[in-house]
Amino acid sequence: MAAVAAGRRRPEAKHYILLALAATLAAAAVVTVVFVVLSPARVGFTVTSATSHRSGDGGLLLSLTIAAANPSRRAAVRYQSMFVDVSNNTGPTWTNWVRASVKTAMPLVQPERNVTRIHATVDLVGGKWAEEFTGKKTSHGFGVIVTTMARFKVGVSLTRLYDIKVSCGPIDFFAKHSGTANCTAA
Repeated sequence: MAAVAAGRRRPEAKHYILLALAATLAAAAVVTVVFVVLSPARVGFTVTSATSHRSGDGGLLLSLTIAAANPSRRAAVRYQSMFVDVSNNTGPTWTNWVRASVKTAMPLVQPERNVTRIHATVDLVGGKWAEEFTGKKTSHGFGVIVTTMARFKVGVSLTRLYDIKVSCGPIDFFAKHSGTANCTAA
């Protein structure tokens, strides 16, 4: 009774329920803000150059440059690893393919609002297999699959690891001018 006489009432069950609801709402708001801030940036890939020339050992060297665009104003991208696969069109799609050697060092950090160029090559040893893979250099519809593992960095926070896979093509390594192609999610 002394608490009532002083003008203070004891908290009732409804006060505890309202307090729990307010705490739940505040926690949900914090989680939502964190997820929005740490959401991945939209990155885009384009093959900007595809050429071929004879290598020193009489083989054929297919070279390509991939432009990775990060238009985000808030998130940098850290590419942990990247794989580039080249497929020809002389057989069923993605039956005949070769793993390219990515020449750009990984891991690679790409800042905000940046386009980074990634270089890769396929060294085909001369002979029947190289001729079959390239259709005796008459194949003009190569496909490229780019697979990368990346994290996004917002401020000091890193997101989880994302698996990004895109398909690019058709690409012509044997055109008079360098071949180019847009990429779409694979």
